Amino acid sequence: MKILNESLIKRFMKLTLGLIAVVAISSSSNAQGDPAKGEGLFKANCAACHFPDKNMTGPALKGARQRWIDNSSEENFYAWVKNSQSVIAAGDPYANQLFNDWGKSVMTAQAVNNDEIDHIFAYIEAYAPKEATPPPTGGPVPSGGVKEETSSTFWWILGGVLLLVIGAVGGVRSQLQSLQRKQAGEVVEEDASVFQSARKWAWKNRGFVGIATVFTVILLLALGMKDLAQIGVFEDYKPEQPIAYSHELHAGEMGIDCKYCHNAVTKSKHATIPTVNVCMNCHRVVHEGQNEAGTAEIAKIHEAAGYDATTNSYSGETKPIKWVKVHNLPDHVYFNHSQHVEVGGIDCKQCHGNMKKETVGRVMTTEDLNNVGVTDEDYDENKVKFTKPTLTMGWCIECHRASSVDLASAPEGSYYNMIHERLLKDRTTYERYLEDDMVTVAELGGLECAKCHY
Repeated sequence: MKILNESLIKRFMKLTLGLIAVVAISSSSNAQGDPAKGEGLFKANCAACHFPDKNMTGPALKGARQRWIDNSSEENFYAWVKNSQSVIAAGDPYANQLFNDWGKSVMTAQAVNNDEIDHIFAYIEAYAPKEATPPPTGGPVPSGGVKEETSSTFWWILGGVLLLVIGAVGGVRSQLQSLQRKQAGEVVEEDASVFQSARKWAWKNRGFVGIATVFTVILLLALGMKDLAQIGVFEDYKPEQPIAYSHELHAGEMGIDCKYCHNAVTKSKHATIPTVNVCMNCHRVVHEGQNEAGTAEIAKIHEAAGYDATTNSYSGETKPIKWVKVHNLPDHVYFNHSQHVEVGGIDCKQCHGNMKKETVGRVMTTEDLNNVGVTDEDYDENKVKFTKPTLTMGWCIECHRASSVDLASAPEGSYYNMIHERLLKDRTTYERYLEDDMVTVAELGGLECAKCHY
């Protein structure tokens, strides 16, 4: 009987150990995650406040899972990522310690599940910082590449020299002909002045001279109109800024949303330049750049905010950052960012290009805008293709003529919903609009002068 009991106990122990092993393996597999999936999730949800390996607005996340397991539990680790305030309210000591150590900054609740958290932290644990690429020698190269420019002055000088040569040759030829006639015994008229000779020749060939004059006047008018059309056109304008801010680093590598810094774009006419306080949300704890030049630029932000990185304190002596405006519109032109971003649903890339590949701001060329997203997975073949220079009236008109409005899906009570209800009562107009299977902004009044001009 005793032997039987010992046998049962051994079997029970083996079964228990087996179950524990299965649970451990299951738990371990759940915590593995996919770093490739985690990268996108990290940039979308975490990158605005966290670095994987450095303190930022929030702490470095590498090793965070293990720290939670050591100081609290893995269950509370998942709960903390989803909603930190709920774990703090529940009285978890480690959660309250983190909250107090980081200045009682409230971490935004994240709409992620456990699997997505596993993916994020798999990416974080596998993260390795990229080596900084040294700047090219010989000075900065414009992002659009080096453009060869031919000086028009050279061609004007060359043309003037050729005219002088032609005149001189013509004079010598005339003198030789006159001398030849004298030697032949012919009566030769006295030499006329150049002006008199020109008048005589023009009258003799008045038909040709008249046509040439009309053609020359038309050509000069056309060239003048072409030059006048370039007034106020600033394509590829990229002014030097007081701080060499890199969109490529912040929006590209770190995945910070444009609206985090330009936070008025959804509710104001202007996108606004971020205040130094927005910069200090991160740079209160991020003091070093990817290289010495980057660290020097961050120091300029600290100086503007009156912040001492060594003592982690503010002096109260601030200094304004004198940013240079990049996108300029005439005073008589009205443009509203919130109308286009919120109501129209226009992506920033449509007008500003792919800033994830740019440093300081630049007025994109027509070619730049047309090439945006060509190699991206989210490339839209139906996006507007521009032919007019950026920020000109023709550029805006092209967009209004090609951009469609989804009236049927407009939210109840919205502007486009009211337009839709009106068109439903006027079927003739509605059907005329839908002849090309879409209703454009132009058809809804987007070409009316008063829409864009004061």
